[in-house]
Amino acid sequence: MLSFSFPAPVVTFVAFWLHGYAFAFGEHSNFIGTQFFLSLDNTDLVHFFFNYVRCAVATTVALGTASERTEPVGYLMSAYVFSGFVYPVACHWVWDQQGIFNPQSTLYPSHDYAGSGMIFVLGGTAAVVSLRAIGPRAGHKKPHFKKRTGNPTMMAMGAFLQLLGFLGLVLGAHPRILAAEEGQFLGLYAINLLLAAASGGLYGLFFQRIYQNNYDLDSLVGGSIAGMVAVCAGVDSYIPGLAVMCGTTASFFFFAARVLISRMQVDDPLNVIPVYLVPGLWGLVYAGLLSDQGTIGGKNEVFGNNSLVALILFLWAVLIMHPLLSFFMCFGILRVPLYIEKRGKMNPHWAAQGQDEMQTEHFCDWTETPEV
Repeated sequence: MLSFSFPAPVVTFVAFWLHGYAFAFGEHSNFIGTQFFLSLDNTDLVHFFFNYVRCAVATTVALGTASERTEPVGYLMSAYVFSGFVYPVACHWVWDQQGIFNPQSTLYPSHDYAGSGMIFVLGGTAAVVSLRAIGPRAGHKKPHFKKRTGNPTMMAMGAFLQLLGFLGLVLGAHPRILAAEEGQFLGLYAINLLLAAASGGLYGLFFQRIYQNNYDLDSLVGGSIAGMVAVCAGVDSYIPGLAVMCGTTASFFFFAARVLISRMQVDDPLNVIPVYLVPGLWGLVYAGLLSDQGTIGGKNEVFGNNSLVALILFLWAVLIMHPLLSFFMCFGILRVPLYIEKRGKMNPHWAAQGQDEMQTEHFCDWTETPEV
C-alpha cells in the first residue's frame, strides 16, 4: 500500500500548483479564488508549500483507505479532482481571508486552527464515499474471511511519523512561526497536541481493557491519533487541561465508532472513520464550545458556525466525490478485477499469470461488489 500511495502527493502537487492554490487563496470571490494560477502573481511560496502539505494530507486520508483494490488510473484521477477542486474550494471558504467561515468573517466566523474539519472531516467524508463506491474487500462478509494483522513495529513507526506530521501542521499554521516573541505560543501548541495524543492513547488502552479485557497496540495508536485530530481545531487557544479532556473524549468517540462499524460490518481496513472522521467532527464541536474563540470565550455563534462548517464540508465532499467515483466504477476504471485483488495489485507477476483471465473478465463486472 505504501508503494501505491506515493503517487498521490505527486498528483496533488501538480493539481495544487496548476489551480488548486488559486482556487483556495485567490482573490475576487467568496466562493472560489481566481488568482495565483501556476504560482504566478507574486505567490507567497512558503504559504503555497505549507498549504500543499495540508492538501496532500487530506487527499491521502480521502483516497488511501481503499487504495489496495483501486485501479491506478481511477485512483490518480480521483486524487486530482479532490486536491485540485474539492479541497481548495472548501479551503477558500474556511481559511482564506475572504471566506465566509474565516475566523475574522463578519458573516459566519468559525474556529478550525489546524484542520480538524478542513483536513480530516473533508478527507474522512471522501474516504467514506470511496468505501461506499468501491465496496468491501472480496469475501469480507464471509465467515472464513480473515483480517490482516498489522506489523507492530511498522504500526509504531507510522504512529511516530504521524506525530511529527501533526506537529508540523500545528506549528506551521502559526502566521509568525519564526518570530522570537512567539515561542511561548508555539510551545503551548506543541504541549496541547502532545497532551491530547497521550491522553487519547492511554484512554484507548483503558477502553479496550474494559471492553475486551486485554490491551492492543491498535487501541493505543488509534486513540492517540484521534486525540491529535480532535485537538487541531482549537489547539491554539486551549489551556493544557482542556487539551487533555479533548484527547480523552476523542478517544472515547474513536473506540465507540470502531465498535459500531465493526458490528455494522463496514469494511474500513485503515480505521479512517473512527480515527479521522469522527474525531474531526468532535474537534469542531469541542472548539466551538471550549476554545477562547467559542462559547467559553463569549462568542456563542462560533459553536453553531463550527457545526455548520462540519455539515457543509460533509455535504460538499459527498456532492462531488460520490457522482465522480460512481461514474469511474460504472466504466470499470476504479476497482481492480477480482483475480488481481486476490493476487495483490503490486505483485509484479500478476500480469503474466492473469492474461487468460483478463480476456474473459471485463472491468465493468465490478458494478456489483464481488464475493468469494
